[in-house]
Amino acid sequence: MKHESFSNAPRVAQHRLGMAECGWRGLSEGWLLRHLGDVHWSQIAQAMGQPVAVFRDEAGAPVYAAFCAIGIDIAQPLAAQPGVVLTIASRLQRLSTTRLISFHDLSVEDATFGKVTMITTFVRHDPTGRNAQIQRVQPRGVLTVPMMDPDADAGLVDEATRLARQTPDRKAGLQADVTPCPTTDFNAAGLLYCASYPALADRAEWALSRASAQGFLTRRRIVFLGNVDAAEPVTARLWHDTAQVGQHHITLSSRDRLIAQITTQKRV
Repeated sequence: MKHESFSNAPRVAQHRLGMAECGWRGLSEGWLLRHLGDVHWSQIAQAMGQPVAVFRDEAGAPVYAAFCAIGIDIAQPLAAQPGVVLTIASRLQRLSTTRLISFHDLSVEDATFGKVTMITTFVRHDPTGRNAQIQRVQPRGVLTVPMMDPDADAGLVDEATRLARQTPDRKAGLQADVTPCPTTDFNAAGLLYCASYPALADRAEWALSRASAQGFLTRRRIVFLGNVDAAEPVTARLWHDTAQVGQHHITLSSRDRLIAQITTQKRV
């Protein structure tokens, strides 16, 4: 894949929130990540001059934009209610020759609501077809995306790097089985979907820390370290951050293979 740069304006869209977009505690994180993931893919396709977000490598094999990290910051969680208008301004930039980063500024009725930042790299399945052995690859075509503005990520890249390199104590915290359901948690590529990772973390939180599970999400950092095949077991381990009130960490693992590190803050 070749790279070219140009100055691009944000893509702006509005959504009248309803039951599909709102959850028990404000805006549905599941809906938001699924929608923004689709926006991210669509912006890549647009930058490559394609009408649809379907990518292939030079040999014609399917290629996917897999998520490396996601940062969510919600300033006014109570503002997301059925009937209000959510405005999303999205822009796609290049983080490196192999990674793309998208920024999504959220506002409700013209007031700042929050921000979501998403980082992806391109991958494909290897000949085994197993999700644990996906390979990084570049799609064919020319990607016309500008380099990321300096410090536009507000430190997310460094934070995600530290979280990815953090070695969790596999004996610390509380543990729960959160094995995903193939019919609801996997996408059309057969991969555990990006929005399913925090959903599994929430299931673990509800089972292990009921008090914190009932809060409104204000901040989430997700680092994706691996994937699983349908029916593979996934275990969550949760422990609270003693230095930050309301913050906890969750690791997702499958047969001792770490697939995600997630840091969450909620407000009661």
